[in-house]
Amino acid sequence: MRSILALALMFTPGLALAGEVVATSPATQSAPAAAPVSPLRVADAADPNGDGRVVAGPCGPEAVSADGRVATNPHGFVDAGVGTSGYRHIAAGVCKPLANGGAVSVSVSDTQGQGRRYGW
Repeated sequence: MRSILALALMFTPGLALAGEVVATSPATQSAPAAAPVSPLRVADAADPNGDGRVVAGPCGPEAVSADGRVATNPHGFVDAGVGTSGYRHIAAGVCKPLANGGAVSVSVSDTQGQGRRYGW
């Protein structure tokens, strides 16, 4: 009889005995004040390409001239990697923004692996 009573109490949902409501946040909340957003600026204010304004271009950030035209200077990168036991890597690329908003991009890469792998 005790085992049946213990089994019945084990599977019955427990009673929530709460004394009072516990506040976890202030009753009146307001949104935080928005921080003023300023446009991106070129680090050098005497930038020969413009007045220091920058916009997102097809090849990354581009300087804007005083008449509102986006500079179309080419951007590039060179990447090299060296490893032990035969790993080598080299890569290069260039991106040239076009006046109509497009871009021409060329990149090359070479990787060699042929090393011995040691299991530790």
